[in-house]
Amino acid sequence: MGCEMGALGISHLERISPEGIQAMAKLPAFAILLPTTAYILKLVPPPARAMIDAGVPVVLASDYNPNAHCLSLPLVMHLGCVLMKMTLEEALVATTINAAAALKRSDTHGSLEVGKFGDLVVLDSPKWEHIIYEMGDPPIKYVVKHGKIVHSE
Repeated sequence: MGCEMGALGISHLERISPEGIQAMAKLPAFAILLPTTAYILKLVPPPARAMIDAGVPVVLASDYNPNAHCLSLPLVMHLGCVLMKMTLEEALVATTINAAAALKRSDTHGSLEVGKFGDLVVLDSPKWEHIIYEMGDPPIKYVVKHGKIVHSE
């Protein structure tokens, strides 16, 4: 239905069919995947691997609401990798540039480039992957919004 309407992004895809995946790839429409919702509600997670392999751009999000109360994007990324077979790199892309593109903001947000907003997280870790590995206590040193530190450890 989302593809028929020309939707830019479609969420709650736990029960998408192979035909639905192909329709999303043709449009293309962003698959907004909610691994915390699938985990908390004990649903079969959306088929991220099949979507990525078909060329559907994937976004990971928390679906923050009373039935999926999660503020942790690192946990969302972790569950995307563990439950949905995404690679670490795919989870990073899904929570940054793809998320911005799904909101029509990739020209100003979602990656570190000259001319874009300076929104980023600085890690106290030897590798960026630790934000996904260190579940429950990610090594975040600073949060930067519009080029200014808004949170520090």
